[in-house]
Amino acid sequence: MTSKLLFFDIDGTLITEGPGVMPDSVKLALERARSNGHLLFINTGRTKSSLPKKITDLNFDGYVCGCGINIFLHNKELFSRKLTNDFCKNLVYKLREYKVSVLYEASHAVYFDYTLPNAEQWIRAAEKIFQIKGENIEDVLHSDTLTYDKILAILPPTPENEELKSYLSQYFQCIDRSNNMYEIIQKGFSKASGIDFLCEYLGKSKEDCYVFGDSENDRAMLEAVPNSIAMGNATPSIKEICSYVTASVEEDGIYKAMEHFSLI
Repeated sequence: MTSKLLFFDIDGTLITEGPGVMPDSVKLALERARSNGHLLFINTGRTKSSLPKKITDLNFDGYVCGCGINIFLHNKELFSRKLTNDFCKNLVYKLREYKVSVLYEASHAVYFDYTLPNAEQWIRAAEKIFQIKGENIEDVLHSDTLTYDKILAILPPTPENEELKSYLSQYFQCIDRSNNMYEIIQKGFSKASGIDFLCEYLGKSKEDCYVFGDSENDRAMLEAVPNSIAMGNATPSIKEICSYVTASVEEDGIYKAMEHFSLI
């Protein structure tokens, strides 16, 4: 069988949302796909510093992180798109004006702003949900070199937050992740742009790619390839755009989809 490129979202795809449970069938499917010569990639909104250990322990062939702003193949970074230090500082001050709960994400670390109202409550919740330990954004503000790459923010529907989203949209794409959570990524980059880069680098076509996802921040990569797989727990709007809908994470959806496409 010709080697294929398999791209996986993490939360809601390889592991359950919230508890982050990975069914044994996921590991078995990945092992069998690898033994058949396929290359396995994580394609995630998370930056490399916030990848769960249970994911990195599986030794994927590569990672598309931060919605396409960092791309790794066999632990070598092939691509990185950085914001400038000055821009990062100015944006922190801007976001402080609106007093929103925010997570600043970089490839080397994640940062919280401890000066914001209810900061401790938000930080405890974020660290638990994303299984990360954050640094203080003051480290960036007092540095001439440190930066972050993207943002995760809680933006309830208020006139002030609509104004903020309009401002951010000059530089970023704001993706609604539901429950007032927005993933704010650099314009021109997406999980699809990461696939484009790796296809060109590895000499593969879109027909050689299989993409697995469940939520709106997977839309770009699912629309980019003909072999798009929505998990059974995916949102209805995502199921509508995919070529195949498999079972949920808990119901061995990854394994069943790979069997359906004769990848294992």
